[in-house]
Parts: sequence; C-alpha cells; structure tokens
Amino acid sequence: MLLLRSYATISDLIFGLTGWRIPLPIFSFGFFVATAFLVAAWLLAKELKRKENQGLLSFKEEEVVVGKAPQPLDIGLNALIGFLFGFKLGLIFSDYQLFTDNPQAVIFSSAGSIVGGIIGALLLGYLKYSEVKKQQLPKPEKKKIKVWPHQRVGDIVVIAAIAGILGAKIFSNFEEPGGWESFFRDPLGNFFSGLTIYGGLILGAAAVIYYATRKGINVLHLGDAVAPALILAYGIGRIGCQVAGDGDWGVYNSAYLTKETGEVAAAMPEDFDKATAAYPNYFNYAFGDREDIPNRSFQAPSWMPVSWVAQNYAHNVNEDGLPLPDCDGKFCAVLPIPVFPTPLYETIMSIIIFSILWIARTRISTAGILFAAYIFANGLERFWIEKIRVNNIVTFLGMKATQAEFISVGMMVFGLAFGLVLWKRSRKA
Repeated sequence: MLLLRSYATISDLIFGLTGWRIPLPIFSFGFFVATAFLVAAWLLAKELKRKENQGLLSFKEEEVVVGKAPQPLDIGLNALIGFLFGFKLGLIFSDYQLFTDNPQAVIFSSAGSIVGGIIGALLLGYLKYSEVKKQQLPKPEKKKIKVWPHQRVGDIVVIAAIAGILGAKIFSNFEEPGGWESFFRDPLGNFFSGLTIYGGLILGAAAVIYYATRKGINVLHLGDAVAPALILAYGIGRIGCQVAGDGDWGVYNSAYLTKETGEVAAAMPEDFDKATAAYPNYFNYAFGDREDIPNRSFQAPSWMPVSWVAQNYAHNVNEDGLPLPDCDGKFCAVLPIPVFPTPLYETIMSIIIFSILWIARTRISTAGILFAAYIFANGLERFWIEKIRVNNIVTFLGMKATQAEFISVGMMVFGLAFGLVLWKRSRKA
C-alpha cells in the first residue's frame, strides 16, 4: 500500500503511484508546503472578497507615479536577478542529474555558469527596460488608486512565509540541544531543517498584523478570513511530513516491530526490550539511555489498518534508522520499531477543524470570534498530539513539558479569553 512507506522526493511518489520514473528536483515535503501556501492564499483571497462585498472591509487609496522613464537602479536589480537565475540554470541544464540528486546543495553552492548568468542578466534587464519604456509618458503623472485587501494577498503570503520561516528556525534553535551552535556552524545546511511550527505561526502572525495595520486592514476581520486557510494549510503541510517521513512522528508503538525484510509485524511484550538491546548505538545516540525511550503499546483492532497506528517510515527523507536490505543509494533507512504516524492524525484533525470553521464563518457575526476559535482549536489539537509525539522536554517555571505543550496551553487560554472579551464587547454594543 502507498501509505506503508515514505517518498522523499516527488519522483519517488510518482513512481510509487504509477510505476513511472520521472526525475524531478522536488522534495515531497517542500512540494506540500508550497501547495499549502497556494491553497491558503486562494482561500484567503476568497474570504476577503466575501467580506468586501458585505461592506466589512474597504479599500485604501494610495498615490502612485505613472509614466516614469526607465530607471537604472530598477534595470540593474532586474539584471542582477537575471544573472543569479541564469548562473544556476546554466549549471542545472549542463548537469541535471547532479541537480536532481541534491537540489539544495546545487542551489546554495557557489558553482554555476557565467555564460548562463550573462544571458539571464541581459534578458531580464532588457525586458524591464522594454516594459517601462512602453508605459513612459512625456511627463510623469501622479494618480490615486484604490487597493482592496484581497489585492494584497500576495504581499501577505510573502511576509508570512519569510517571517514564519525565521520564527520557526529561531524557536527550533531554542528547543533543540545545541541548536544555535549547529546553526552557526552550517547556517545554510541547517536553515530549512528542524523548523518549529509554533515559532513560525507566532512571528508570521506578528508580521502580518503589523503590515495589515499599516495598510488600514481591520485585523479582526483579517483574522477571521485567514483562520480556515491557516488550519487547512497546516493539514496539507502535515501530509508532506507523512509522505516524506521527515522525523515528525510519534513515539514507538511497542506492540509492533520491524522485521529483517523491512515489514511491520506484531510483537510480543518482550520484543521491545530485545530490539532496543540489539541496536544500542542507534538508540543511545537518539535517547542517551534505553530506559528513556518513549513508547506506548497499542494493537490495532481487526477493523483498523495496522498502518494507522504503526509505521516504520521506510525510505524516509532523514535517512533515520537502520539500513534497509536490498536497497542501494539514498533514502535506504527504516525505523527498527514502528512509531505512531502523528502527521496522519494531525491531517485528519486539521480537516475536521477546517470544516467546522468553514461552516461557522457565515454564521458568526462578531468580528474576531472565528479567529479566537481557531487559536483555541489549534492549541487543543497540538496539546493532544504532543502526548504521543517525540519532542524535547524543557523546564519553565519549575514545570516540565515540551515547548509545543507550553505554547498550546497558552493558545487555548488566549483563544478562550480573547473570544470571551469579543463576545462581551459585542453584547454591550
């Protein structure tokens, strides 16, 4: 079955679905994250337009200058972007196999094609000059234009993405032991690994709120518009975690084990201790002490597929685990003991929460209540899933829990309090 293994790249996924081997330089997790952003942008624009039609959101007039002559700085910037693209594209065309094997290493390396860079610079520089020249007027004019909130979705998504990635990396470095040391040792290699979703959510939200305030967009209505999009995008992102096997999985399910062939099989009660003792280097590296290995024992009922409660993420993108037999090359690892597939659970819960918010969005009249409900539901979902996820324990005010547990409790409290304040304020009004 497709669900029983991981697919590190889109090429692997296509091969698993169709049997066709199409070499594409796209990792599965990145593909689903990009899809999540696109879906979120589409839903947000749709909701903002609905609120604009209801008169809840309005435009803002902005002054622009039209008809200016081509500016050397603008042409130079376009030429620089063209050079960078051409520099890398020239290398990609000359050695496509190298690119598909390790796209990140190719993109962030200093290698490239000077000839491709020059061609790209000339092309984009000329296109910019030609575009501006066509619109040039004998005398530049100042005009006022109306910009509606839905027309700013592109800016909102870019701001949320940049601030979100920064926030996710910052929170991850605080959470992981030696996170900052590892980051400064290899910034590019570590930038897109080990991201913490709540760090991205907090910093991304702060950046978008600041932008919306400056552009005169009602923050409460914007929050209500983006709430369903956020939780659906989160669920799509978790599909990427599940498909790629990126390490964002649950604790070991000691009711099962991985056979020498790489298949999942039912285990006896003593098999868990035998398996951890058989691979001391692997388990000691991951957990330090075999007594601290997190696990639960749950055997799937007869009506439930085993893959719903036990997966060993064979061929995972992190190459975490033990070598798979009869497998050569990259992504040839399998977990020695199956784990709970928590990304699958989070995807299901995200779809349920999205459905509730999507139905409720037309039935709730108080601005901000839908966003408060999203904050509470997101916190509740994550607090529950943390009980069976592998995460580092941190200490705060004498209490020990995962970073996500602390934040999720804060979100639940804030969501309830925020919703209550808004409800009381609406009743007074």
